[in-house]
Amino acid sequence: MNKKIKNIVYTSLAVALVTVATMIIRIPSPKMGYINFGDIMIFITAAILGRRIGFVAGGLGSAIADILGGYFIYSPATFIIKGLEGLIFAVLIKKDVDGNLRSTSIVIASIVAGMWMVLGYFIYEYFMFGIGNAYPNVPANMIQAGVSAAAAIPIVIAAQKTGITLKLRIDR
Repeated sequence: MNKKIKNIVYTSLAVALVTVATMIIRIPSPKMGYINFGDIMIFITAAILGRRIGFVAGGLGSAIADILGGYFIYSPATFIIKGLEGLIFAVLIKKDVDGNLRSTSIVIASIVAGMWMVLGYFIYEYFMFGIGNAYPNVPANMIQAGVSAAAAIPIVIAAQKTGITLKLRIDR
């Protein structure tokens, strides 16, 4: 298959998967936002398909979910925050000499990327709605980051063991 077409297909599929994972379970957070499982798919996508698709799928997939779910005001910030979350995750995972992803780097990458998401939404909500609306969402965002990391880490490790991460990776 042509590399350009392959890239378009993988990116489109990843965007759709992030959108669906974000929308399928939505638990309202204390002020305005919601807890979702989209970050799980962002981490998996970034690990398997690389930083470019991780950024696009994380940002665009999550922003589309915000628009479709009625959270229009969040969509521009979500595009940046979730896109960078996917990029951070993909950049921080490291390979060993055999080209396999290191488990410890997957854990570290998910923690750092998740904390970026918490900080990014805190900053956005602080400037948009004030500290009274930003601070109460921090625990909910931390729960989302932790649950997403806990779910994504074993999936990424399992995908690594099957060799799928080496076969599909676009930006090696």
